[in-house]
Amino acid sequence: MQVQKHARIANIRKLSRYFLFLSIFAMAVVAIGGAAFPFIMMMAPSGDLTLVAYLAKAVTVNDGFYSLLQSGITTDLKVIASVVATLFCVLLEFVLIHINKLLTCFYEGEIFNRNAIFHARRAFNLNLILVAGGLVIEILAIILNYTQPGAGGSGDIGHFLGSVLDQLTWIGFFLLLLWSLEIGVDLNEEAELTI
Repeated sequence: MQVQKHARIANIRKLSRYFLFLSIFAMAVVAIGGAAFPFIMMMAPSGDLTLVAYLAKAVTVNDGFYSLLQSGITTDLKVIASVVATLFCVLLEFVLIHINKLLTCFYEGEIFNRNAIFHARRAFNLNLILVAGGLVIEILAIILNYTQPGAGGSGDIGHFLGSVLDQLTWIGFFLLLLWSLEIGVDLNEEAELTI
């Protein structure tokens, strides 16, 4: 029996249809957010909050991004935040595009094929870049918090370690799913060659 012809394919197709709608909605939200963020930053009140001071305060769990905006930020920080947020949204959009194409493969009943694996692997790798970038920014924020004590931040290494553990757990989970898809492709190809 071919792995591709398993009886649960119909259930996967049905569920994939709902996730396809959700992924299209998420892509639209990310695209609108990425396009609107630079305008939001340019309309933010100007002040004396610099990049170093912002990063030192950013590791504080209770201080949100928008509460720091209210105190006023420098033009340099506005530009840097706009560029970083736009880059983040572009990478996230590519992740969502590959997830959408993977779900399209699932919806068409082609679960264990090379095209599905390509999109799953590409989404995983791009997501890995996003996670690594976020963790590097958090490490930089903690370092700046301790090297710039006058910035007013209160770094939380426990929060950072919890975030690392959370991200590693999800990365491990998605890596197992990716490997399972790859094994399924191999089994499917072997089944097709079997007479």
